[in-house]
Amino acid sequence: MKFVLSILVLAVSLSMAAEPTAIGGGSGGTTWLGSDAETVFLSQLPTGGAQGSQNFTDEPTYDAGVADDFEFAVSTTINRIRWWGGYWNGTVTPPIDSPMEIYLYNDDGTGNAPTLPQHSSAITSWMIPAGGYTQVADGANYRCEFDFPTWVVFDPGVKYWFEIRIAMPFTPHGQYGWVESTPVTNSPCVQGFDGLSIPWWTPRTGDAAFELVFDDAIALERSTWADIKTIF
Repeated sequence: MKFVLSILVLAVSLSMAAEPTAIGGGSGGTTWLGSDAETVFLSQLPTGGAQGSQNFTDEPTYDAGVADDFEFAVSTTINRIRWWGGYWNGTVTPPIDSPMEIYLYNDDGTGNAPTLPQHSSAITSWMIPAGGYTQVADGANYRCEFDFPTWVVFDPGVKYWFEIRIAMPFTPHGQYGWVESTPVTNSPCVQGFDGLSIPWWTPRTGDAAFELVFDDAIALERSTWADIKTIF
């Protein structure tokens, strides 16, 4: 009788662990030291856990996303974005090479949130296939990088918002989140999570960990290839 009861308790525990949560992953900082080829225009380094931001391809009712704001005083051009993400609640060992979604929004006019509806109101978006970005273990989570196919230019004095989330099935992969960064710069990041009744866009207590970068090495490589194609 005691043996049967212990099995039932274990089964309940496992089923509870499989429920999606708004936050998870490991908590901690970064060992990233930067690169001499980069000009970093914005840097918010990881300090906490991951905030659920995922397109659940098998559980659309649990659609989730995190977005964070930024603004530049002068016109600013970037060609790379770096962010920190974390995994939890799955039975597959991370990192998981799944498609990633990046959305760029205008502010909704309040200074505290992107426009709605989520995703479809974005200025532009990048649907990155598996293998189209890098993931490297960094502390308790993963440092990710994506090189934009064309330069991205931001107007001065305009508040923008980036949303970053992964697209993968909840079973068996679990969850992915955008790691928290503190202290808060400008407005705190915001989250939406349909299955947990968190409205889009609900302010969180911190920011999200990311950097906006112009890498001279990328620019040189692309201009060199353009010259070669012109020659031939």
